[in-house]
Amino acid sequence: MKFSEFRKKPPPPGHVYMFVCEDDLLVDESQPVWSASFGGEWGWERLSLKEFDAIGAADLMEQARTPPLFGPSRALMVIDAGKLSKKRSAELTPLNALERSSLKIVLVSSSRPRGARPPFPIVQIDPVAPGEAVRWATERFGLPGDAARYLVEGLGADLLTLKLEIEKLETYTGKSRPVELADVDSLVFRSERYGPFELDDAFLARDYPQSVRILGSMLEEGVEPVLILGKLARVWRQVFIARAMGPEVTPAAAAEAAGVPRWKAGRFVSASRRFDRRAVAAGFGELVRADLAVKTSSTRPEYGFDVLLWKLIGSDATPPRSG
Repeated sequence: MKFSEFRKKPPPPGHVYMFVCEDDLLVDESQPVWSASFGGEWGWERLSLKEFDAIGAADLMEQARTPPLFGPSRALMVIDAGKLSKKRSAELTPLNALERSSLKIVLVSSSRPRGARPPFPIVQIDPVAPGEAVRWATERFGLPGDAARYLVEGLGADLLTLKLEIEKLETYTGKSRPVELADVDSLVFRSERYGPFELDDAFLARDYPQSVRILGSMLEEGVEPVLILGKLARVWRQVFIARAMGPEVTPAAAAEAAGVPRWKAGRFVSASRRFDRRAVAAGFGELVRADLAVKTSSTRPEYGFDVLLWKLIGSDATPPRSG
């Protein structure tokens, strides 16, 4: 289910739950939802699986059966609980069978457990989609749509990461003006020598030498290779969307569908239509291989990017150097 549905629909009755959620921010924000579903007051503690396993089964059962004399009842949120052992799972079964309990346990896992189903309810939250992350950034923080899309396309849809970066941007701008693409480039992606669209423009124009220069500058400024790859993948997806649309679609409509600013619509669509459809489809394979190389190879990243750019946009310029 979506997290918004989880807020409205209480979990099934129980005292021990498996909470499958890969976003750390949503895990934190789930606590008041759990408390409301349990009823009464609950004092939350966040434990690692190792810390939780150190608490004996008898101690857990005693806490569950004994209401506190003072203060709220105890609620444990156990992180990385996907590795919960079968033995520990079996120990929790009697606790979950109690009619009433002064102890609640939420076992958090980033993925659904494999093998046998745990003997307690599972609440699974759907991963946050990029579009949902953009909407969340605009609604919660008032971030302009183009800046929110640019941030999500570069960083991904992890809400905690986005929250931290947006708070930096708000501090940077003093909340005195809307966040601009140049702010995201300068503060988040640390690209100061070139404007936010210069790599996009060089890439769309199939200007291999200029693309290499801009990309090299970004690496020199300390931009993480995975973020640069994310920028290239974003432009490639935009080209794919534009190429998939027929000639009857207006440039403005194509640009809106691809998430491109309206003022760039004409140039964007014109440039996109110069790419061969089959080459665009094949390019996603090159991006996947480049992503693997960036994360696992010891080769200097500029060599890999030179080759990737050559394969994606081609040129009559000098072929890329080898690493």
